[in-house]
Amino acid sequence: MKKTVLNLKEKTETNTAFFIETLVPFLFAGLGLIFAGLLLEDAETWTFFTELPDAVTLVPTLVGLKGNLEMTLAARLSTLANLGFMETNKQRWQVASSNMALIQTQAIVISSIAVIPAVLLGEKPFAVCDFFCVLLSAVATASFASLLLGLLMIGVVIMARKFKVNPDNITTPVAASLGDVSTLFILLGIGSVLLRIREQYCWVLVLALLCFYAIAAFAAVVASEDQFTVEVLKHGWWAVLAAMSITTLSGFVLKSSMHKFPPIAAFQPLINGVGGNLVSVQASRISTGLHRARKNQIRDPKTLRTYANPWHAFFVNHEDSVAARILMGISIPGNLIFMNTIFMFDCGFANTIPFTVTFLLASLTQIVFLLYLCQILVRVMWRLRIDPDSSAIPLLTAAGDLLGGLLLIGCFWLAANVYGMKVGQEHFPDRHFGVH
Repeated sequence: MKKTVLNLKEKTETNTAFFIETLVPFLFAGLGLIFAGLLLEDAETWTFFTELPDAVTLVPTLVGLKGNLEMTLAARLSTLANLGFMETNKQRWQVASSNMALIQTQAIVISSIAVIPAVLLGEKPFAVCDFFCVLLSAVATASFASLLLGLLMIGVVIMARKFKVNPDNITTPVAASLGDVSTLFILLGIGSVLLRIREQYCWVLVLALLCFYAIAAFAAVVASEDQFTVEVLKHGWWAVLAAMSITTLSGFVLKSSMHKFPPIAAFQPLINGVGGNLVSVQASRISTGLHRARKNQIRDPKTLRTYANPWHAFFVNHEDSVAARILMGISIPGNLIFMNTIFMFDCGFANTIPFTVTFLLASLTQIVFLLYLCQILVRVMWRLRIDPDSSAIPLLTAAGDLLGGLLLIGCFWLAANVYGMKVGQEHFPDRHFGVH
């Protein structure tokens, strides 16, 4: 019997290489976040949201699935690639098929559960056909978005290994670059189409749902046959469900804030996406380092108390601390560029220096909190024998969504009540989002 020995060349990554490899996809991802925000701001004119305004609460949850599923997929693939489990075509096919099956199962199940709060806590009762319309819209959006982004992630990881680039630094921002805007566009497109046929062909919606659930069952069987994905299939649900609960709360916050401050929709994907992208890079890097250390039988002598120290998170000469400083440094000019780009597309009000400073401080506050939480959470999960690749990123991005949404509301409250800017509902009489 032949034994395949993988000769992994583990080179120390320079700070310059990390900066460049992270900066380019981060800026590219920012464009996707900008267009997602502009699309969300225009969502009030789409039939799907005008007739079913409670469906807007699904937006953070479905967009969050990108963080909950695609980013965890990116982290798992990056770890497997860095550990040498994607070197041959056979290995790549095995990893790709099992992981694609896994995220299909998770996407269909989680999106189905995500509809329940929108139905139970909405402003008005859902008719039966409306319920199936919203449910199928959510399930189809999650399934198609996961398929599209999953294939993209696999291609990015393979190309990163080919060109000797660390996939930890680029996969999660690339997932985000198309994740938000594609998910939102698919939701609006599918929802608008289903809205037209829901009355006459309600049975078609039910049949389509049954087909998706059959796909989920088949995909679960495929995922259960792989040693890496079967563990996620068995034990990886709690983090995704917890994250879904948090993003559902973010959905109700988003709906309320869009009514009070209509232009806020253009900035919501930006503040959440930037923080989520950067902390996902950090979580993926730390997780890969822990997996590699275990493979090489290297034990970390530091205690959890050390990692709970904010000084260690940002100011010591440790690779994770240095990476955190670089990520914070990237965020400030990046947000400045993204903000001005949004104003170039006319988001409904003119920018001012106080608003710019307030937004940058809010975004930086969110990023600092997430990077600090990341340092603790990933290592706590590791000590508890929970794979952080599958569990840390969903919780971090969900926490970022909720905190980012609250901080953004604070920005617009200051803009309206302290800076005297015209961002309130009274200045947008033609916008009546969710009011019927």
